[in-house]
Amino acid sequence: MNSLSDDDLRWLLALLEEEKLAEIEVHEGDFQILVRAADISIAPPASGCTDQSSSSELTANQIPVLSPVAGVFYRAPSPQAQPFVQVGDYVEHGDTVGLVEAMKLFNEVPSPASGRVVRILVDNEDQIEEDQPLMIIEKPSEDED
Repeated sequence: MNSLSDDDLRWLLALLEEEKLAEIEVHEGDFQILVRAADISIAPPASGCTDQSSSSELTANQIPVLSPVAGVFYRAPSPQAQPFVQVGDYVEHGDTVGLVEAMKLFNEVPSPASGRVVRILVDNEDQIEEDQPLMIIEKPSEDED
């Protein structure tokens, strides 16, 4: 490999974007190329750690709502619409409590249980990871039934 064709460069740029990489470096013989993303949004590790610690401090009646995929979290179906849920709202098992956009597809985030939303751990349009806790649902105690 002595040079890089336009098709090769397009392929590297597409790979960089699809895999959300900060850079790609290719070496072959004397040929070397480094391709870097101009603007990349990566969620800082500290925020993920904070959310994980928040979910580990749950009571027996509290259940985390986990992201089904990595992507961008949306609290409402559109910018003008009201959020799916607010802290204090009661949800049924399976109700949509948010959306995650991944690869231009919107994935509904269902409630894993019936109960009251007691905490929302991420902001609208936050970059999130798969299985990251998004909010906490508190199931009614057995005494309340």
